[in-house]
Amino acid sequence: MKKISTFVGESMIRGLYIAASSAVAETKRIDVIANNIANVNTTGYKKDVMVTESFPEILISKINGRLDKDVLGRGASGTGISSENNGVTYSANTSSGFFNVETPQGISRSRSIGFKVDEEGYLVTSQGNYILGQNGRINTGGAAITVDAAGQVLAGGTAIDRLKVSNPLNNLGSLSYGIRSSEVKINFEQGQLQPTGNSFDLALRGKGFFCVETPEGERYTRSGDFTKDSEGYLVTKEGYKVLGVAGYIKIDGSNMIVNEEGEVHSDSEMVDKLRLVDFNDYEVLRKEGNGLVRIEEGTEAEPAATAGMIQQGFLESSNVNSVKEMVEMLTMMRTYEANQKMIKMHDDLIGKAVNEIARL
Repeated sequence: MKKISTFVGESMIRGLYIAASSAVAETKRIDVIANNIANVNTTGYKKDVMVTESFPEILISKINGRLDKDVLGRGASGTGISSENNGVTYSANTSSGFFNVETPQGISRSRSIGFKVDEEGYLVTSQGNYILGQNGRINTGGAAITVDAAGQVLAGGTAIDRLKVSNPLNNLGSLSYGIRSSEVKINFEQGQLQPTGNSFDLALRGKGFFCVETPEGERYTRSGDFTKDSEGYLVTKEGYKVLGVAGYIKIDGSNMIVNEEGEVHSDSEMVDKLRLVDFNDYEVLRKEGNGLVRIEEGTEAEPAATAGMIQQGFLESSNVNSVKEMVEMLTMMRTYEANQKMIKMHDDLIGKAVNEIARL
């Protein structure tokens, strides 16, 4: 009975979790694609892209198989370890056997590893998992290290340990614990410029953003479908005032002319210049609705003035390709259905293991 329970817990349920994690990720991806399709005609809309990442892979082997052969521990030749040092980070590769990494899920094995020296002097991966040597975790004492072709780790010219490289004789391959949705990123590629003939419609060619004032503070947008309010100020469709270099832009005349540099003229007189900004890193920007983006809280990014090129009488369309999004949607739907079938299959197997095999 104990062996059956272990088999069900470690094999069948693991497959159930893998299929379920993929189904959850595909559901979120479908939601992102659906939102992109819904905004295909939204002025200045930038499509979202969901990024997924896989959980750490583990090496699977036969039940009751032979123990791993410790390649370097037995002094085997021709292990073919190559290493590189990129300043604070290191990488190592082997053509024979697998490096051993201690993870929360157990020992993970890989033919290539990247690592660094942490604050306590241990060799760890970028995720904080420990690189294992012949004597366990490798501590360098904080000194810079080198790794020779035999896997020997030297700190300050002194050998402190040897990388543990093992060759699983009963190796069946690697197994992932599934995937998860990491984050949703914004694609800021330029959309096509569509002529409207309206003098209050403005489009930005190239990088940059218009600045607007909202009750929550300054926000940024690529949507240039502006208008004039009852007081003569240049505003967005939602009534947010568009910012110029000197503040709010007021149009007292009957018409408005904006040149490529963003200078606003009314009745042949210059009123102000549009405040156009850009960012060195778009990763700090977050969507807020109504075509607005803001700087993520907790970041030190500041908008920098940019010499954007304005095209009056045009609007920037969304950068969503509806045909590609529909194809992507169908692909994700099929993947989701496949994961549903896998979940159903694993559920049936668990039922048989509990209700039928257990009777034996």
